[in-house]
Amino acid sequence: MDNRHTAFNWIVELFELGLRTTSGAHPQRALQDILEHIVRGFDAQGGSIALTGDAKGEQLELAAGTDLPPGWVGTPLSRGMGLYGHVVATGQPLLVNGDAAETGLPPRSGEDGASPQHSAMCWPLVAAGRIIGALAVSRTAERPRFTVQELDRGQPLTRLVALVVAHHRMHVESESRIVELSTLNATMKRLNELLEDAQTQGMHSLHLASIGQLSEGVAHEINRPLDLVQSNLTSLDAYLARILSIVAAYTEIDDAAEGSGVVPFERVRSLREGADIAFLSDDIDCLLDESREGLLRVKRIVQDLRQVSPNAPDDEWEAIDLHRALDHVLDAVRGDIKYKATVVREYGAVPEIECLPARLSQVFHNLIVNAGQAIEGHGTIRVATGATEAEAWVKIEDTGGGIRPGNLTRIFEPFFTTRLAGQGTGLGLSIANSIVRKHAGRIDVESDVGRGSRFTVWLPLRRAEPAAVPAALAPAMIE
Repeated sequence: MDNRHTAFNWIVELFELGLRTTSGAHPQRALQDILEHIVRGFDAQGGSIALTGDAKGEQLELAAGTDLPPGWVGTPLSRGMGLYGHVVATGQPLLVNGDAAETGLPPRSGEDGASPQHSAMCWPLVAAGRIIGALAVSRTAERPRFTVQELDRGQPLTRLVALVVAHHRMHVESESRIVELSTLNATMKRLNELLEDAQTQGMHSLHLASIGQLSEGVAHEINRPLDLVQSNLTSLDAYLARILSIVAAYTEIDDAAEGSGVVPFERVRSLREGADIAFLSDDIDCLLDESREGLLRVKRIVQDLRQVSPNAPDDEWEAIDLHRALDHVLDAVRGDIKYKATVVREYGAVPEIECLPARLSQVFHNLIVNAGQAIEGHGTIRVATGATEAEAWVKIEDTGGGIRPGNLTRIFEPFFTTRLAGQGTGLGLSIANSIVRKHAGRIDVESDVGRGSRFTVWLPLRRAEPAAVPAALAPAMIE
């Protein structure tokens, strides 16, 4: 009696074949190799495996076999008939000798019928208490018949086969779920992008959605510089009236004195001393400077409001040199920050990026001006750049007073500002965040109170194409 299937090396090899399904081997090939290994171990001439083809186990299919005719793998088998049907129905192994041994087993390739199978063993494949198929081996009349002992020895071995099959099915199911989850994840990502776009549009149309807040904020911010200009012009009008009265007096004196030799200097001196010409001259200059500053402030507020309006125009997408764009912005804001901070450039290797140049310049302008405004006295503004394989980043760091933790979550809200009334519109960071999100980027913020803040702008190197929404979700989204 050949007991090679009880040898330790043979069992180890069977176990290793079972592990192949976890190491990337094709499951069908691994199952075929396991079957051939068992056939050799039992010194059989043929063998086959039939598996349940659905979750209810209502249908058997031929999953593997030795020396089978072409096209037999995947063939459905009648449940309840033959060796396989009996074993799957009863859940018990079966030894058959004689003519009944070939009942229900697939024919061998090229079999001429002269050597029918006259001895066969069949075991159920059980995993987690459920029958998932059966395995059979057979011999022809030229070989000794199988024994009950061999049937008993084969039962624990077939449990390994059942585990391999169950693992494979679980692996396939997991991969299927991974694909489903990946598809769902892509869909959710696209939906999030759509929601972000909607949120951006909502922010752009905040004027209409929050008319009360907008009216109060805009009126407050614009009325202060306008009141300043109005007050200064009122004072300027009174000053000019006094000056003109002196001029009129000189003119009257000149007209009266012409040809008479009489000059009423007393009245002229009285008017001049009461007018304080030196003070009027200096204060007129100050009033004009303040009026110009107030009007420029109104202009900046209006420009900021246009940036967040729904109809704000966009420039064209194009590839630009990020460092050149930063240099242009730094040149433009030099007057605002030269007395507040020293600018340190730390540029890294960054390829050209696709963007809306004017919009992106507005982002850097707002962040750099904010950095300067955060510094009391004199400090440092560091502008650093770098890139990954897919993104470029720009870090703008200041040595100002920092942002309190409670305010970090609100700094991108429209009209939110920590500055004193009249010193900030609260739109700069909101505009910057909106523009960066439109570029499919993000702004990371870090801040240490008393030490400064770091704003890092992350931008894709290439313009991101909108992801397609699955057709199945399109109607629901439209609704």
